[in-house]
Amino acid sequence: MHRLSAPAEAREAPARPRLRALGIIPARLHSTRLPEKPLQDLCGKPLIVRVLERARLATSLRDVLVATDSDRIAEAVRGAGGRVEMTRADHRSGLERVAEVVSRFDGAPDADAETTFVNIQGDEPFLDPSAVDTLVHLFERPGVRMATLAAPLASEDVNNPNRVKVVLDREARALYFSRAPIPFGAGDGGQAPGLLHLGVYAYRRDTLLALARLPEGPLERAERLEQLRALWHGIPIHVAVGNWHAVGIDTPEDLARARSLFQEERGAT
Repeated sequence: MHRLSAPAEAREAPARPRLRALGIIPARLHSTRLPEKPLQDLCGKPLIVRVLERARLATSLRDVLVATDSDRIAEAVRGAGGRVEMTRADHRSGLERVAEVVSRFDGAPDADAETTFVNIQGDEPFLDPSAVDTLVHLFERPGVRMATLAAPLASEDVNNPNRVKVVLDREARALYFSRAPIPFGAGDGGQAPGLLHLGVYAYRRDTLLALARLPEGPLERAERLEQLRALWHGIPIHVAVGNWHAVGIDTPEDLARARSLFQEERGAT
């Protein structure tokens, strides 16, 4: 795995080339496993601000904004100098929240038909910026409509339902995502090592808007994974795999671990 790099506040974001990619972080206040997750303190700043800082380090992104229906989240982001787009409160997923924002950009300088939109989950404060850049550059291939990230699956995460797994075909396209261990034998040194899905998605504009209009399928409802909507409706998802380190935060235990890691990184710089 890549070693975690210095906290975003310790480095200046590199000059950002004018690529056609826009990062959007969907965020809602309510969370069943970790109440008010985006506003939880991560070593002096709200979690959502830490994620924003991290995303800004991706040189492929022309800009990064937060999409939310919460005035409190908006206040925290604006207080940190971030850009906010307010959304409706009735969205079922981050995908739909991102799509609402993108639908407003029709004809605007922020986006056009060639723009790649990157949906960055609001609980990934250690996401490797180079992983985002790798994801965006997949769209240099005309046939890529939607893409995401994966990394080697640690043995301790095989049976953790909060760590989503993915299996791929020979062309590095997703076959299935699950909270259950897939494939059978993952983590046992078999021929098909397990892969951990990282919660970042990228889309072409037309694919994103079409996907948000499609109905949920039974697999999405069963697994509670929005990316399964794309597979159910025949939209291929390309997957970039790398030794990227990510610490998703879903529970109080995850938050405690993230605080410890963040403090370790501060001490190392």
